[in-house]
Amino acid sequence: MSSSEEAPLITTWLTGVYEHAVKGSFIDDFFGFTKFDKMRPHLGLYQFEAMCFVIFLMLTITGIVLLLTRNISSKPSKRQMLLEIVVDGCRKLVAMLMGEGNNKYVPYLGTLFISIITMNLLGLIPLFRSPTMVLSVTFAIGLCTFLYVQYSGIRANGILGYLKHFAGPVIFLAPILFILELIGEFVKPFSLSLRLYGNISGEDTIIEKLLELGGIVPVHLPMLFFAVFTSILQAFIFVALTAIYISVLTHHEEH
Repeated sequence: MSSSEEAPLITTWLTGVYEHAVKGSFIDDFFGFTKFDKMRPHLGLYQFEAMCFVIFLMLTITGIVLLLTRNISSKPSKRQMLLEIVVDGCRKLVAMLMGEGNNKYVPYLGTLFISIITMNLLGLIPLFRSPTMVLSVTFAIGLCTFLYVQYSGIRANGILGYLKHFAGPVIFLAPILFILELIGEFVKPFSLSLRLYGNISGEDTIIEKLLELGGIVPVHLPMLFFAVFTSILQAFIFVALTAIYISVLTHHEEH
């Protein structure tokens, strides 16, 4: 077996499922996982794992929220207090990034932060992998953010006010500025997705290489602790940039 065909060093509980049940099946034909393998070794496996782990996290987070929101009352229980701490933390984060009075953006930005941070940290758990180390996942998040930002701009300013933002303040430069601003707007989801993908994919690859070099010696532990910090930081940066993009489109006239 050539080095390019060797099994990935870090395996998950889905690796066997992919190799023995998915590869060559109708699921493989539909999603084209084997086609990804031709682009890069094991990329089809990573794509399959990313899809499964995203679904796993979505169901897990939804289940936890439903559990914590059961029997909500004016006299909060311990689990209700835990939920309120998380929600209050999301509100404070949005207030810090966008100022007070922007609670309407808390549901999306809070969900975005929790989703990205859990996806980033999942890869640090044995037998799991970070879905955000796959570009298709980060691009999907970036695309959702792009659509939400445009929706927020239109809701805040109307169609005319939204388009006026791209034209700029100088009338005779409006045609040129409109094209440049439009290009810049469409670049944003790509920059968001590439930044997140590059950092998480890089740190996961480094951990794999350190595991390979160290063997039974846990030389990867310092990088593991650093990866916790960068996973949280990357989630914060993604949400912070999203908040900035929303502020630029919704507060254009004011500023």
